[in-house]
Amino acid sequence: MVIEVFLRAFLLLFISGIGWGVGKRFKLDSKDIAALLVYVISPFVIFYAITESPANWRYLKYSAGAFLLASFMAMLGLIFARLFWKDSRVHLFGFAAGTGNTGYFALPLVLAIFDPTQIAIAIFIIIGINLYEFTVGYFITAKGNSTYRESLIKVIKMPIIYAAILGILFKYLDLNLNPIVSSFLSNFKGAYSVLGMMTIGITIAKFTKIEFDWLYSILSIFWKHIVYPVVGFVIFYLIFPTDILVLQVIALMVATPMAANVVVISNNLGLHPEKAATSVMLSTVLSVVTVPLALYFVTQYL
Repeated sequence: MVIEVFLRAFLLLFISGIGWGVGKRFKLDSKDIAALLVYVISPFVIFYAITESPANWRYLKYSAGAFLLASFMAMLGLIFARLFWKDSRVHLFGFAAGTGNTGYFALPLVLAIFDPTQIAIAIFIIIGINLYEFTVGYFITAKGNSTYRESLIKVIKMPIIYAAILGILFKYLDLNLNPIVSSFLSNFKGAYSVLGMMTIGITIAKFTKIEFDWLYSILSIFWKHIVYPVVGFVIFYLIFPTDILVLQVIALMVATPMAANVVVISNNLGLHPEKAATSVMLSTVLSVVTVPLALYFVTQYL
């Protein structure tokens, strides 16, 4: 499993590299791709994931747990960031502190290495994280250059919220999608992962000279690769012990790199996209090692 995770993580990183090359060659605007991901592709993916998930209503606890953990970590991240900055980087860090790349990065790994029950758990965790990103997280980030009212309006306009509600309604009413419709919607999953990872490279490619904000990058990576996994381990192993199969899924989710949606949303809002992209890229490179190690630790020692 560890070798397979390493190879798949490396290939996802390779997609970001392709994005950088294409962005350099064709001068693509990552804002346009970010808009597609936020307003079109993500809502279809979240609706499809809910309606097609092999799970029942008790799995919603994983979505609720993921949403609450992400929101809690974001609040802690905001407090932590205010120790170092007084500008909008605080809001960007706060958003990033609550999430990880569970969709573009972890979902392909989940589908490849876990059994159906674990896949169902992972999907509902991803749903909770996505809802955090486009509600609480989006609000936190928007506050970097908007008022409370403007930020709230932006959140209310997020189509992913209504896609999730519609998906839950379909699940509650036990409505099944037509096979042709289901096949059509499944196409968005591949686009979701590929475009999400490519956005990182395309964003970096926009800048002729990359100026690293080393403090922001180091603190972001420290938070995502050390603080977040430790908190997750303490909560789900020591405070609320979970089954080992569930813990394997959680280990993958908390060990993921910084979320590519940090790049997507910072592009969408025009809030330090270059800082977001370089930090996410560095974190993704590091995750080629940290994610396999996290899974190895869980499977061998717990």
